[in-house]
Amino acid sequence: MMRALLAALPLVVAGCAAAPAPVTPVVPVRAAQPPINYAPAGPVALRNPSFEMEPGAGARCAARWSCTMHADPKSFRFFADASQSTDGKRSFCVEPVTKEPWAIVGQGILDKSLNGARVRFTLSVKLDKVGGQGAGPWAQVQRAGVAARPTFQKLAKDSHGWEDQSVEFDVPADATSVEVGATLRGTGRACFDNARLEVLRSGKNPV
Repeated sequence: MMRALLAALPLVVAGCAAAPAPVTPVVPVRAAQPPINYAPAGPVALRNPSFEMEPGAGARCAARWSCTMHADPKSFRFFADASQSTDGKRSFCVEPVTKEPWAIVGQGILDKSLNGARVRFTLSVKLDKVGGQGAGPWAQVQRAGVAARPTFQKLAKDSHGWEDQSVEFDVPADATSVEVGATLRGTGRACFDNARLEVLRSGKNPV
C-alpha cells in the first residue's frame, strides 16, 4: 500500500506543476468619444426653403425636396405657383388628382447636432377648399432599429390667406435623421412657402 502511494506521488506533483496559472481578464479600453458640437438655439439652414430654385428637367417636385404619396404615383399634382407667395416669387402647391389619402413634400436632415434638441418647424400655408384631415406642416424622426417613426403635424382645413403654422418636437438623442415638410391629407389645394426650422433648446453632451 505504501509503495503504491509513493509511486503515485510524482504524478500528483507533476499534475500540480502543470496546472495553468489563473489568467486575469483584459478589459479593453474604449477611446473617449469626442463631444458633439450641438446646434445652438437659432435657425437651421434648409435647402430651397422658399421653393425659388428651378427644378431639374422632368422633375415634378421642387428642387431639393422630395414629393411622395400613398400608393398611386400619379394621384397628386405638385407644382410651383408664381401667382402667389410670401417669400420670393412663387410658392409650391399640392392637389389631388385621384382618390388617395395623402401626399408629402419633404426633405431629410442628417445632422447629429440636432440630437437631443427641441426644435420648431414653421411653414407659410394657404389652403383652398381643403377637406379630409387637412393640410399643414409635417415632421418625422427616424431612429436606428426603431420601426415606429414619431410623426408631428398640424393640419387645418381653412386659412385666411397666408398663415404661419408650426410644429414643435423633441429630437431623440439617438435619432438618425429628421425629415420636415408639408402634407395634404384630403381634398382641395394646399400651397406652402417660406419653410423655417429653428432650435429652441440645444442638446447637451452627457456628463
